[in-house]
Amino acid sequence: MSGSIEGLISGIQYGFEWETTNYIERKVYYDGQPVIYYQFLTGSGNQMIRVVPDGCVDLLFCCDPVLPSARVCGTVLQGKELYFEPNTIYFGVRLSARLSLLLPNLPLKEVIEVQIPFEDSLTKYKDMGVMIAELNFFSDRMACFEKHCMPILGGDVRSIGMIDFCLTSMQRTNGSVTIRDLAEDTGYSERYIRTKFEQSLGISPKLYCRIIRFQRTLGAIVRGDSSLTNVAMEGGYFDQSHFMKEFKSFSQITPIQLRKYQKTPS
Repeated sequence: MSGSIEGLISGIQYGFEWETTNYIERKVYYDGQPVIYYQFLTGSGNQMIRVVPDGCVDLLFCCDPVLPSARVCGTVLQGKELYFEPNTIYFGVRLSARLSLLLPNLPLKEVIEVQIPFEDSLTKYKDMGVMIAELNFFSDRMACFEKHCMPILGGDVRSIGMIDFCLTSMQRTNGSVTIRDLAEDTGYSERYIRTKFEQSLGISPKLYCRIIRFQRTLGAIVRGDSSLTNVAMEGGYFDQSHFMKEFKSFSQITPIQLRKYQKTPS
């Protein structure tokens, strides 16, 4: 699971690792932009997996040999459980916010908390579900995706201009930068920045900053770096109460429950 500060920009989804088997993950950089490839096998029965907000887009492939599929999955805005087919291998590609913005003909606001089939969104890549499912190994699926989907991975982030600047500022400040700060730094009005950001990412700048703080404190908790008090302080929360309330709103469980759950996942 991603651990470094930089890595958290790509999103942590602990449910995929803790609630499945044979989880494997690899991070690759394309022109400096991180992409996380991962794969897991679901269990039997009613397979519900926890997901949390990360501000990213996942390209998720169901490798069922009979009914393969591929979906574009936008970020959720609060913790929830999603259904996955039982006894099935899933292969995923997690795109950072920057690369997500470069997905062809797919505004991110259309996939917030939504899963859209490739054939309805990334029509150019509609055959990828079958191609990925036909392969047997994680490394082969990675290579296949790279071969056929390089335009998705190699987009020019300079094309998103002011939004790229805002994302960089938000990530470097751990989500503590204000709209006023961004307006002063860019020369644009606060209203213009807020409007363009919401049009591009589908969420407000303030909410994106909150997700950044949540993801980075989530990483610290998962790694067991320090006490929850220190995690809250380093995460930029006003106090312990603010931290607990914010964390639970995004994950549906408290930080203490998360640490217990990490040791004994259900």
